[in-house]
Amino acid sequence: MAKKNKAELNQEQTGSFNEGASGSMVPALDDPMGKYDVNTSAEKVYKRNMLIRIVAIILALLLLLVGIGFGCVSILNYGGRFTVSLKGNLYGIQIADNEKFDNPTLQLRGSAIEGMDNITKQWILNQNGELNVKGNEAPVFEKFEDIDKVYGDHNCMPYYLAYTYVVRNGGQAAKGKDATVDFNATLRIVSAYKGAEKAMRACVFVDGVPTVYAAPKKGTENGLEAFAADKVFLSDDTIMQQTFNDFKVGDVKRFTVVVWLEGEDPECVNDIMGGDVKLKMDLEVISEASADGT
Repeated sequence: MAKKNKAELNQEQTGSFNEGASGSMVPALDDPMGKYDVNTSAEKVYKRNMLIRIVAIILALLLLLVGIGFGCVSILNYGGRFTVSLKGNLYGIQIADNEKFDNPTLQLRGSAIEGMDNITKQWILNQNGELNVKGNEAPVFEKFEDIDKVYGDHNCMPYYLAYTYVVRNGGQAAKGKDATVDFNATLRIVSAYKGAEKAMRACVFVDGVPTVYAAPKKGTENGLEAFAADKVFLSDDTIMQQTFNDFKVGDVKRFTVVVWLEGEDPECVNDIMGGDVKLKMDLEVISEASADGT
């Protein structure tokens, strides 16, 4: 074999170096300045930062939704289990939680009862101290009708809700009309949870006369429960409605609403523990009379 001279050897070495620099022979020399490594690292950092931003946005939205949900639950649980409202009042009808009508208003709100325990109607009298447990000093009544004589919010925690208020026609005669009106009082179930309303009793006093309402007996449309019930609910979301006619200027009506979970009701079972019912009494003028009776 013929020996290569020095010039030929230098040419082959130079050619090999040039081929490697072009990327076909020596991969390590493809990026002599390391610029492609820098670009790859920057792309990874960008993707990582974008992922962190997306995760942060999702977490913030979840926290916002949880906060809104908690706020709604708080409003439901602490906004009052019972409210009284005047709807579309243009006739001077007033409501107040005291017999002197101090601070008449268009809406009254009772305080909430958390974790209402089941009792019976007779226990509300508390004559044998049935409700005096856990340090609770419950009021004592000689008869059930006496609970109607306490004004305002007079709940007995955690056994029953009681609220007494008065309605007055405070209208003024004007333009030939004497401001005599007819109005409806409607007790509604605003919301219910875990079927608690099926074991509930709602007693409505009107001028001292009580009527106890209950959900229809299980398996019937309007069957009356045998224990502590005078009438059944009008519907799934309406407990009662009563019309009062010829309500003249200066006339007053007193209402008391008492609500409890009836322990003798077959629907009062463990499944309703933690349940919730929110009630509202709507008062609405449905007609007015003119001075000449037309």
